[in-house]
Amino acid sequence: MNDYKNVPLTELVERLMLHLEELGYTKTTRERQMAYYAVFLKYAKKRNIHHFTLEIGKTFLLQHHEHRWKDTETLTVEQNFLQRHIRMLHEFQQHEKLVTMRRTNRVYSLSFFEDVINCFLESERSRGLKASTIAGKRHMLNKIFEYFEGVGLTSTTDITAKHIYGFLESRTYFAVTTKEYFQYLLRSLIRYLHDNNACREELLKLFPVISIHTKNAYPSYFKSSDVTKVLQCVDTSTQIGKRDYLILLLAAELGMRIGDICALKAENVNVHKKRVEYIQQKTGATVTLTISDELLCAFADYMKNARPKCSYGEIVISHTAPIRPFRNKNFYATLQAYLEKAGVDVPVGQKHGMHTLRSSLASNMLRDGESILVISNILGHDYVDTSRHYTKIDVDGLRKCVLEVPAR
Repeated sequence: MNDYKNVPLTELVERLMLHLEELGYTKTTRERQMAYYAVFLKYAKKRNIHHFTLEIGKTFLLQHHEHRWKDTETLTVEQNFLQRHIRMLHEFQQHEKLVTMRRTNRVYSLSFFEDVINCFLESERSRGLKASTIAGKRHMLNKIFEYFEGVGLTSTTDITAKHIYGFLESRTYFAVTTKEYFQYLLRSLIRYLHDNNACREELLKLFPVISIHTKNAYPSYFKSSDVTKVLQCVDTSTQIGKRDYLILLLAAELGMRIGDICALKAENVNVHKKRVEYIQQKTGATVTLTISDELLCAFADYMKNARPKCSYGEIVISHTAPIRPFRNKNFYATLQAYLEKAGVDVPVGQKHGMHTLRSSLASNMLRDGESILVISNILGHDYVDTSRHYTKIDVDGLRKCVLEVPAR
């Protein structure tokens, strides 16, 4: 490994630009970035500076752009532009590559309940819950116990119903589904604490029934005609259009979750047998589905004419630098753009993300007379009852089940 810390500034910039080209940054982006560095190099040459340090970069921002470096404060678009280029140069010097910048997770500092959280999550882990589920529970528990410590609690035996409801009331801005999740989590936590003689008996009476949203709500869905309109408005003459069309087809025809779409690899698609086989990230279950000729053509068109050249095994790849598979992207904005372009009106309050295409598939299959068992297999549900949630949408079908009220 080369010691980039001793590389002259001019050469360091040249190497960074070559690295950006390897990552897939466009020529226009690289030229714009080089124009920024040209000003910085001129500044350094005038002051007889031959090697880069972060402090020199910060001084340049202050003296030349009158911008003082900020580590935590919210930056304007212009400030972010100025700092990003210095940060990239520093990052490349330290690691000989660019590390993807991600939002820093909040660090919680609990004084009294850290062990309680760890023990509870260990009991949850023993039930076979996935690491991602455990991580989500930890995040929520940190919020709960941070509130408890904030109101002066130091032991779980001090927690009362007033404290529990106080926490929920302090989170009135949360979505309904999030509030529901907190209640389920609190109920599980209370049962665990009670089994270990670590809470008051009265808490067991809380949340005997939780019925806020999901069990009573109707799943959001698009009509078949609306899904067709969305697919037809995608411009498949462009590379991004070919990618978007493939993603939308996978969600609309196979009901795949967006996480599974982004993780799909070429080895999961059997062209000769016209089927796709993959392991669902959410359930760990293996799903095997038949793919249509249209979807097969979309695969071939994207792989041959649109997919960026790279060494990654995933099928769907970003078209903007750095070239890589998508991580934690929901494609919400992408679908919204196509809904607007297709002229599909979404009722106020109806969810309309990529997952809606999945529920639309189930709902429309149900309307076409398909059995719940078949729908359950396609969606990869472990239990048929999970798929029965979609029967709420089949209003016409439910009307046929109405029994005549006998005359008195």
